Amino acid sequence: MSHSKNIGTLWTVAPQREGIRIRALAAWSGLELSIGEGYTHYETNRTPAFEEKFPNGKIPAFEGKDGLRLFESIAISRYISSLVPEAGLLGKTPKEAALINQWVAFATNNIGNHNLTISLFIRGLLKPYVKGLDIETRKRLFRGLETIDNHLSIRTFFVGEGITLADITVASVLICSFSLVFDPDTRKKYANVVRFYKTIINQPKLEGIFPELVYLEKQEQYVAPKKEDK
Repeated sequence: MSHSKNIGTLWTVAPQREGIRIRALAAWSGLELSIGEGYTHYETNRTPAFEEKFPNGKIPAFEGKDGLRLFESIAISRYISSLVPEAGLLGKTPKEAALINQWVAFATNNIGNHNLTISLFIRGLLKPYVKGLDIETRKRLFRGLETIDNHLSIRTFFVGEGITLADITVASVLICSFSLVFDPDTRKKYANVVRFYKTIINQPKLEGIFPELVYLEKQEQYVAPKKEDK
């Protein structure tokens, strides 16, 4: 495929997993994205000029060379995935397209959302800390990981024989999972997930987009702040 051209500007921040996903989709299709210059989160996206383009000031946000403006990562992801049909990101048949949508939704709802809750607890941004909810959320996260591990036990990719939107979406969601819960026991239990993740992030076309994989020695846990002496 020879489609290397700049299609527009993506507004994101370096660690944002949705932004990583969109950049990976563009790279896989041989497309280039400019990254919005001078962007400062919670400042740039609160300006009238930004909110005029992107209501609610959400990122990632995309502005195409043709003037198209999109917010919400799924909308941007599907649009970019559609630009080079021969890249195969949206599947080859209606059945494949439906299966891709299924796994995108599953990863978002059954892994990504639980990652977020656990992360917010750990960072002290979800208060008060509720131990029972933390435990239940981890159980649900592991159930989601078990589901995709079983699916990958006889497959390299989620749908068909090549990389699709489903694979890049799942990989982007797993970034947070690996930073939170993939200690040695978890890596052993979900070995197919580990293999899959390494397969995706090490694709030559995606070089430099996903963060370096660093293995945990133990799962991240909430630590209560120390009480100040009165």
